[in-house]
Amino acid sequence: MEDHNQHHWHPSGAKKALLILLSVFVLFLIVSEGYDIKKKMESSKTIAFSGEGKVVAIPDISLVSFSVVSSADTAAKAMEDNSQKMNSIITFVKESGVEEKDVKTTSYNLYPRYDWLEGKRVFRGYELTSTLSIKIRDLDKISQLIDGAVKKGANQVGDIQFTIDDQEKLKDEARNKAIENAKERAQNIAKASGLKIGRVVNFSESSRGYYPVYDTAMKEMSGIGSAAPQVEAGSQEITVDVVLTFELK
Repeated sequence: MEDHNQHHWHPSGAKKALLILLSVFVLFLIVSEGYDIKKKMESSKTIAFSGEGKVVAIPDISLVSFSVVSSADTAAKAMEDNSQKMNSIITFVKESGVEEKDVKTTSYNLYPRYDWLEGKRVFRGYELTSTLSIKIRDLDKISQLIDGAVKKGANQVGDIQFTIDDQEKLKDEARNKAIENAKERAQNIAKASGLKIGRVVNFSESSRGYYPVYDTAMKEMSGIGSAAPQVEAGSQEITVDVVLTFELK
């Protein structure tokens, strides 16, 4: 017997349910997006000010490089000559007051030498170059150490660089000045414009430093009857730039 009370599924009802769900989802997106826009507008109520801080100081250390270049018919002879001269230089600088931690061998290069004669390569022996870098804390001894090292066998003297041993301390001082400068500008602008400035919500910085260098450009030094030149450290300027972003009330 046929049941006339049986319920049948109608596609139109499913479509209505789907449309309702889509409508609810779209409404949710609109409300959510509106909230995000409001939040972004609130968070964008900021103003940024830059500041600069400078510190000028006299360098307290010097970095100097000495090289010994030795040429010989054999590698063994070149190494022996080079070692004798370099060891003599190392002993001299340590006896002159340079601490062991401030003495470092930075390069040691041995290679064969060739000449070209009538289109042919002719072996001319070996050349060895070793380089010693030292940190001089007593700047009054620079000329004395250069002159003594040359007399002990150094035939090249590298760039003499003056710098500050504890640069972080100077950067801290310059940073504090830059922050105060930015805050002062913010207060002046706020006073003139009527803006109400709140807490700092963002901070960025960059630093600049100037390093005077006495350039000897790795010149050949004979060390015979000539004293090393007097060198001056000059001054060094460290600059820190900051940007402070303030919240507007």
